[in-house]
Amino acid sequence: MNNYGRTKELGDYPLLPLLPLLNYHDHAVLAVGSVESRRCAAEDATLPKVSVQFELAPFAALDQLALIASQNYNLGGAGDWFGEFRGGLYGFYARLYGVQQHYFDVHAWLPRVRVPTETEYHLASILFQMDSALECLTFALNALGWVVLPTGFRDVTDTKELKRIGPFDILGAPSKTRPLAPLQGYSQIFPTIQGVWQSESQLIARVRELHDVSKHRQTIFVGGMARMDPPDGFYEALGLRKDAASRASFWPMAEIILCNDPKLPAASRTRHAVPDQELLEDLVPSFAALIRTSGATALEDAQANIPLKDTRLRG
Repeated sequence: MNNYGRTKELGDYPLLPLLPLLNYHDHAVLAVGSVESRRCAAEDATLPKVSVQFELAPFAALDQLALIASQNYNLGGAGDWFGEFRGGLYGFYARLYGVQQHYFDVHAWLPRVRVPTETEYHLASILFQMDSALECLTFALNALGWVVLPTGFRDVTDTKELKRIGPFDILGAPSKTRPLAPLQGYSQIFPTIQGVWQSESQLIARVRELHDVSKHRQTIFVGGMARMDPPDGFYEALGLRKDAASRASFWPMAEIILCNDPKLPAASRTRHAVPDQELLEDLVPSFAALIRTSGATALEDAQANIPLKDTRLRG
């Protein structure tokens, strides 16, 4: 048995992913945070949320549908497509966990000195995880679509084709020097989620742009605001004096301002007034909403367009 819990026998797969960080019996939601931080945030409505949740129930249902589809009495396991599907889904889950953990850590009260380098580390990690989550989800959907309509998706048995799988397969890229059309299979098998992604193309492009710059060029953290709501006894437990100079180095972030026009030369970037600057605390909840809608619509599309002779998982 390999890391995805599957054996060499076709159709011999467990019902649910073997991923310890997920609990499908508890609302299928990822959640992380401390009681103290949530209490403080609740006391001051002006503070941003310091944790983010991703709704995974639709993806769990999609996984079960794919598992049933992979049985020999349905579509079978040609090309180990289900292994590719579940591998992409597991990667997607892990990336969401990464978004969640780094988002919490950068906002959390921790008993150590906080420096801008740490903020950038968490910020760059969050952008990587969000971008990669979209890529992993695309990889999973491609495998599920391929078994239904091989000519409409990238071949999961071809190494070169696997390397080419990415969000542009769903979105298309009409503004590129050489425009790319979406793969035709998405309009037939996953038309609803394709429509959602195309309607949110600016959000997706922003995530990918920021990730690309933070990975290859420079910092994307340009400033922000610190939290001023420590848990009771926080400073006292660290033996810190009451003056701000002694305590400031322990303040976590409340708001993180993102670099605007990050791919332009610094001298060419548009200056924005403070109220118009984009915050990580706006971007991440928008991304979570995209994931929630993506799960619901991907499941809806699969239920409508994946042909199953038997919708039960036989014993």
